[in-house]
Amino acid sequence: MNRVVPLDIVDLAYNGKSVGYLDGKVTFVNGGLPGERVEVRIDKSFRSYNHATLVHILTRSSERVAPICRHYDICGGCTWQDLAYDRQLFHKRNQVIATLKHIGGFDDVPVDEIRPSPQQFFYRNKMEYSFHVLPDAGPDAFVLGLHERGQFDRIFDLKTCHLQSDLSNRLVAFIRRQAADLNISIYDLVRHRGFLRFMIIREGKNTGQVMLSLVSGKGEFPQKERLISAVQTEFPEMTTAVWVVNESVTNIARGELREILFGPGYIEEEILGYRFRISPGSFFQTNSRQTEELYRTAIDLAGVDGDDTVLDLYCGAGTIGLCSAAQAYHVVGIDIDEEAIQTARLNADVNGIGNARFYAGSIREVMLDPKLRDRKFDPAFIDPPRAGMHPKALKRLIEAAPARIIYISCNPATFARDARLLTDAGYGLKRVIPFDMFPHTMHIELVSRFEKKSC
Repeated sequence: MNRVVPLDIVDLAYNGKSVGYLDGKVTFVNGGLPGERVEVRIDKSFRSYNHATLVHILTRSSERVAPICRHYDICGGCTWQDLAYDRQLFHKRNQVIATLKHIGGFDDVPVDEIRPSPQQFFYRNKMEYSFHVLPDAGPDAFVLGLHERGQFDRIFDLKTCHLQSDLSNRLVAFIRRQAADLNISIYDLVRHRGFLRFMIIREGKNTGQVMLSLVSGKGEFPQKERLISAVQTEFPEMTTAVWVVNESVTNIARGELREILFGPGYIEEEILGYRFRISPGSFFQTNSRQTEELYRTAIDLAGVDGDDTVLDLYCGAGTIGLCSAAQAYHVVGIDIDEEAIQTARLNADVNGIGNARFYAGSIREVMLDPKLRDRKFDPAFIDPPRAGMHPKALKRLIEAAPARIIYISCNPATFARDARLLTDAGYGLKRVIPFDMFPHTMHIELVSRFEKKSC
């Protein structure tokens, strides 16, 4: 193994790798673009496919462009930044079509042209940055930045990122300097000691509000007052800052809210004229401006009218259900996350919406509750996590038999699986519209419409 061979790149796979064929065997390559002839190192060989790494480009693709980011070669974020944006859109749509065919068995589903993002850069409203100790560089040496490509345990020191905003870049640099100047310890993933673990920046792209979350290990916050005073002085536009504690060894940027350091402890974002509260742990679509187009399209596809009782499954903070409430008779939202449901109820109050009710619990259990069991729902909005619908939730949805289902997905593979189950249960998949929510990455969002077939 580890032999170097020439290879012609012919396509891009759903996971972002490029694809070629070596002696008839499909070969997935880290690097390379369609139309390029390259040299690759075969890292692993299996019965039906190879894994390889790009060594050298022999012939460059006309689709290749110069990435603008100084960290492109090591960052795990914008792995398609070297691919022209119109070709990113082309390949993403083709991947939706291929996934529907190979996983769902669909050959003739109408797939619209992909809707491009209104912004190709500085579109994200949330970013997570990791603190990481560098024991080999000195007792107090550390970095603050993002994960290296393909490395869960290696962080590079971020200088400039083109995903969120100039403010976020300045804030990362400022917090890095302050942590060093104030001698605030950095959490060590190996020894499980130290304080600062993550920083999270959330922005309301349509409201201008900004929240800083500092995630730490256990213990008192050293130099807390000095740090926060410095942040407020340097960034008067900052709306709020919070302190979150993660005492577990699990390396995630979540935990228990310990203290609101200043401001209200949340920000608000505006979508389709409605304001939504975003707390430190809230899920919210990360491309605010494309989310408006996504939700507008989903509501149009649903054709909601004044007699409809809308069912919003995996509703989170209630965004799409509340955006459709003015056109509906009633909205019922369900999510297993109690905090998200509390936020959804609050969002209904903030927007003066009185015809929406939100319930916390598993979809199957809530929908079997006597208050809801015999309700007639139509349409149903479905926006599950990447894993797709839980089988029991899908079963209960089919039992509820809404005439129209609008399924929003961030994972074409699990969508294709669920779409096949819905069609087997008597639904027709009428339309699929891909959306580019994450330019320069391989990730794809889509919205679709299912209709129950007449008996």
